[in-house]
Amino acid sequence: MNELISQQTMAELVQLGGQYALPIAALLRALYSGARGKMPEGFAQIIAASFFAGLTALVGNEQLDFRTIIGEILGNTVFMAGLLAFIMVYLLRQPNRGFWVDGIVGGVIGFVVWFVWVYVLQNQWEWWMIPVVVAAGAAAFITLRILMRTLFKLVKIATYFIVIGLVLVLGAGAFMLFQTLFLQPAA
Repeated sequence: MNELISQQTMAELVQLGGQYALPIAALLRALYSGARGKMPEGFAQIIAASFFAGLTALVGNEQLDFRTIIGEILGNTVFMAGLLAFIMVYLLRQPNRGFWVDGIVGGVIGFVVWFVWVYVLQNQWEWWMIPVVVAAGAAAFITLRILMRTLFKLVKIATYFIVIGLVLVLGAGAFMLFQTLFLQPAA
């Protein structure tokens, strides 16, 4: 019995938790902090989640030389921090101009996310993902604007994302370690 679940599947679960769930939670908590007049606290949460996203980008990477490690960590960290900081500042400092404007801004950000993810960070997404990412960005901005009306719900939702992210990262990481240590064939 070699592996119960493939290493690639486990690596993708770690990345799902670390690169998506935890940054979403950090953004929601940062919006909550910023709306209460504690913008530096919100930026600190964004920086911490962005660094963690950069670290989890390394999981499952076969070539781990020093240049690749630094490039992955810095590239993903800077991209995530910039994205989350822009979203936070936009939603907190830009008055509500309507769902159309938020949808257009979100769509443009969605396209920028696809472009940076594919061409700068050199991840594999197909060209047909562009409309999906643009629509998701527009929907996300409109949803965040609606959620800004009820800040308590933001913190509650952020808590769910923290739990989901930690369960994915820690669970998949522990399972990968278990498989590596105990399920290797005898030499």
